[in-house]
Amino acid sequence: MPVEAKPLFRPSVLGPRLAGFHLPEAAEPSAERLASWADLVHGPRADRLTESELLPDFLTQVFYGLLGYAGPAADPGRHTLSREHRVEVDGESADAVIGRLGGGTEHVVTVVEGKRPMDPLERPFGGRRMSAVDQGYRYAINLRCDWILVTNLREIRLYHKGHDQRTFERSELRHLAENRPALELFVYLLGAERVVPAAGPVHLDGLLEESEARSTPSPG
Repeated sequence: MPVEAKPLFRPSVLGPRLAGFHLPEAAEPSAERLASWADLVHGPRADRLTESELLPDFLTQVFYGLLGYAGPAADPGRHTLSREHRVEVDGESADAVIGRLGGGTEHVVTVVEGKRPMDPLERPFGGRRMSAVDQGYRYAINLRCDWILVTNLREIRLYHKGHDQRTFERSELRHLAENRPALELFVYLLGAERVVPAAGPVHLDGLLEESEARSTPSPG
């Protein structure tokens, strides 16, 4: 049963920004394939497939096609997603990192940790000592980045390193495939042009700061 989550961002902060947001045309082909992915990861075949069989294509479909990130082959001088990153926790490498990469500099914004569809995210599974969420937090500490993405392909969660593990944004793949507003929110939050802009701040930081400011009672 899914854990009860406290959201990172307040609806009053997101609402005005989403009012004028539309899915980029380049993302439409990948958006149309989400239903097929949802059928796969919720079906019986998913339990027979390994993480290494599923995750690479999932990252390509969602992070490259839908969210607009670019790997080293697309832009060797300045790419925004790197797979199997070198940082390790208990001998395991991060599945991917997102940031301003290449060109002699590296600024990691978020780490990505992926598991199989049958794997729970918040508790250890399959003989592992740590949950996927714990792994993600450990990667973030070692990479000195503030944001963490964890997925078992059925859902994608966004965490912030400075918050507890019950505070996160959840996007369920089937819901994204069936609900256009949910899909637009997902792409708005995690789209490459806002998470790793060519210049300027990461918009997630601003959304969190404003959400926390609105949560703080006014003095007096």
